[in-house]
Amino acid sequence: MSREIPWVLLIRSSEFYGCGIYFEKAFRSIANVIPICVETAGPWGWIFKKSPSRFVERLAERLFKMVTVHPPDPDLILVIDPVRKKFDFSKFHAPTAFYAIDSHVAFQEHVKYAHVQDYDYVFVAQKDDMWKYKEIGCKKVYWLPLACDPEIHRPWKEPITYDVCFVGKILPGSEREKVVQEIKKKFRTFVGNVYLHDMSRVLSQSKIVLNKSILGDLNMRVFETLSCRRFLLTDKIKNGLEELFVNQKHLVVYESLSELIEKIEYYLKAGKEREGIAREGHKEVLKKHTYLHRARQILQTTGLKL
Repeated sequence: MSREIPWVLLIRSSEFYGCGIYFEKAFRSIANVIPICVETAGPWGWIFKKSPSRFVERLAERLFKMVTVHPPDPDLILVIDPVRKKFDFSKFHAPTAFYAIDSHVAFQEHVKYAHVQDYDYVFVAQKDDMWKYKEIGCKKVYWLPLACDPEIHRPWKEPITYDVCFVGKILPGSEREKVVQEIKKKFRTFVGNVYLHDMSRVLSQSKIVLNKSILGDLNMRVFETLSCRRFLLTDKIKNGLEELFVNQKHLVVYESLSELIEKIEYYLKAGKEREGIAREGHKEVLKKHTYLHRARQILQTTGLKL
């Protein structure tokens, strides 16, 4: 029988900047949380995520049993990508759920290493990839977009320093690198990786925030930028973007590099219009797209009381 306040066993990456920390924070406000952090970067991350070694399997299982022996039995077990490790949940009676974030680049890892097909519920961040999970036999598949944490992704009262900023990883030779290099030639531009409050400060110092997706993924950058009340110029993403936000009301979409440059030039001059769109995007994301909204959706979908 489900208790009045549910217990959630949450298995997430140990990354300090991943959405797992935001989910843990959101769940703590509405549920009891038993967190387990798994290393997903570096050699240990590779071992715990992918190694077929039976020794590693036993070690992971022993660690799992050690850290879960004292808390009460959970009402829900939730594993959040990029944790891609098969766990033995047989001693529990709770439903299991897997949140597949990087389905556009890691679907095969979700199948091979996480055994996503064994979970009771699968939540997919990229809407257009839901069919993949249904095709391999996942019966309960739901769209769950990424989100923002308004306490971290918030406007800062900072002087404007940049015309355009891009915060994120840039692989050499990628389409993203080509776009960013062209923007840097023409505008005062920040490019780099910054995290948490530092990221929010950089966004707040920028008139325009650029998003260039990877294979059309609806990424964290979209929600975090709007939550910081900044104007977002994003490439035309599918994966449900148009169902969540209205072009030229909450954000602005571009379809080519030339169109991107034209729109940057236009919105740098149209400050009043630019800030109005940023305000509308901010209101929309706070109303519907925080991690608390997503945590509630997970609990409701899996049949737990709030």
